[in-house]
Amino acid sequence: MGMGDRKTKRLLIIKLISVGDVLFTTPAVRALRLGFPRAHLTYLVGSWSKGVIEDNPNLNEVIVYDAPRHSSDRWRAWLSTLSCLRRLRRKRFDLAVIFHRTSFAGLLALLAGIPNRVGFDYHGQGRFLTRKVAYEVGKHEVDRYLDVVRCLGLSPAGLWTEMQVGDNERDYASELLRANGLKPGDKMVAVLPGGGKNPGTFMPTKRWPADRFARLIDEMVRRFQVKVLLVGGPGDEEVINDVISQIQSPAVNLVGKTTFKQLAAVLQRCQLFIGGDSGPLHIAAAVGTSTVGIFGPSDPRLVAPRGKQHLAIWKHVPCSPCYRPDTVTGGQDFSSCFEGSLECMKEITVNDVLQGVHRQIPKTVCRGHSAD
Repeated sequence: MGMGDRKTKRLLIIKLISVGDVLFTTPAVRALRLGFPRAHLTYLVGSWSKGVIEDNPNLNEVIVYDAPRHSSDRWRAWLSTLSCLRRLRRKRFDLAVIFHRTSFAGLLALLAGIPNRVGFDYHGQGRFLTRKVAYEVGKHEVDRYLDVVRCLGLSPAGLWTEMQVGDNERDYASELLRANGLKPGDKMVAVLPGGGKNPGTFMPTKRWPADRFARLIDEMVRRFQVKVLLVGGPGDEEVINDVISQIQSPAVNLVGKTTFKQLAAVLQRCQLFIGGDSGPLHIAAAVGTSTVGIFGPSDPRLVAPRGKQHLAIWKHVPCSPCYRPDTVTGGQDFSSCFEGSLECMKEITVNDVLQGVHRQIPKTVCRGHSAD
């Protein structure tokens, strides 16, 4: 079976952020569980993303840790790092599987006393690893994470992402929808006009223009007789209010009313999700909801949900994608368009998205397994 073989009893998986990336690791987590059926599998994740992984059935434990670069209070974060290292050392892990390509996570595993450390060697960043895996920039994120698993001699167990929805979250979603006048059997479409946020980063360039979302909503309600749910989190209020001020049709505003886990339960009740490359898009895919993803700066060939029930709309203008594996770690500021035009998003018309909705809305849900 390779480096870990049957002697591996305690295995640590490291992926701290972001929501989409953590979900992209779930096929690899599934393969690790099948390859190490008796091992204790622990996932080290940041507080921002913990909700999408903490109930994963292939894990025994989730530990929450926020790295200093993802914290506003660096001094407190370094103290937290020392506390985390002490906790990891006490657990005496045999193997660390690292899904970051910077050297920090490898160093963390080394200082935690983990003897076997496997992960990416990207531009020499794998110096703290005992086994290095090539980071291929042209691969889908899911496939890249599975490359690390293959290095251990394991085979993938499907390519679909997964996120668990518990009874508490389902009950919350049911009550939230009922309180907003929605009934079982209503044809619901979730729309994310905001997004593009992670700890320490904000990318409004991933957002399609608010006026187009407004026209899209009115046309969907007219053509498909759907109930529209506006979803999002803290910081999305301004763009949501902009959309609401322009629509003529009714829409239910759920922005800021759900955690990621509660949002997953809401999205599981929807026939379709529409939005840009952000966490809720990947949550929708992970719970089996059909999606229409609107892509501009990022490359859907690398990060879009996979499977027939997922459609990516992307115009591939000359400057797109600018948000690529080689630029993400280069310190570039993605808070505004480098060209000053945001042409990649503006080229996508309301009719483009409506055609995607027409294709996707009748499709049944099969929890992403068609991505096999």
